[in-house]
Amino acid sequence: MKKAVPILCVILVLAAIPLVVSDEGPDLKVTEILTISDLNTGTTKVTATVKNRGDTSTVTLESPTGRFNVELNVTSAGVGAGSSRQSATERRGPLAPGETIKVTATFTGTDWDNSHVIADVDNEIPETNENNNSMGDCNWVYIIDFGTRAEITIDVGNITYDPAEIELVIDNVSSGMTVTLDTSVVYLDVGEVTQVTLYVTFGSGFTEGEVVILGIYNDGYTVSPATIGFVDTNP
Repeated sequence: MKKAVPILCVILVLAAIPLVVSDEGPDLKVTEILTISDLNTGTTKVTATVKNRGDTSTVTLESPTGRFNVELNVTSAGVGAGSSRQSATERRGPLAPGETIKVTATFTGTDWDNSHVIADVDNEIPETNENNNSMGDCNWVYIIDFGTRAEITIDVGNITYDPAEIELVIDNVSSGMTVTLDTSVVYLDVGEVTQVTLYVTFGSGFTEGEVVILGIYNDGYTVSPATIGFVDTNP
């Protein structure tokens, strides 16, 4: 049996937090997120686009200024979020119907595997749809001289702002791989991160592939796909 050695990477994830308020009003949505790791400066920059998709301004009776906080954060590798974390909050608004803004934060280090953005993180704006306030990206790779089986410890993080039961679902597996988890459901407090073990068995002639794991939260809406890639260094 040959040893598994974990290494790097960065790319894509989605998430959301549900609470429907009314049929008319503002609706803030994170529509785009871009993460850049700058090896020259040793920093990671996260830029997000937030749009008011509603039919009214964010200025309402409940929010007379129309301003709101946007949280941007980066974490280590994990489904939803990893155990190491940096975060920043930017104050923005008001936004007219159809208006968009760019929000940027820069974090120390370049080894972050997850990025997340949550618009109106403090729920100051009464929205028609609270299910689209969050977006993130996540992707990491294991470079391995494979034997026939690998055991990978992965973080599972609660990216909502309520305690959550999270069902882990293996959504996609490349050919030549068999994948199981040591547990399929975890219960996490706000911001809590736990670890589960991913067992991967490789078929004869395997060279590279990936597994996609979904973290489906008990709110029924928040689904956070994590893509874990495997590349054989000595096929």
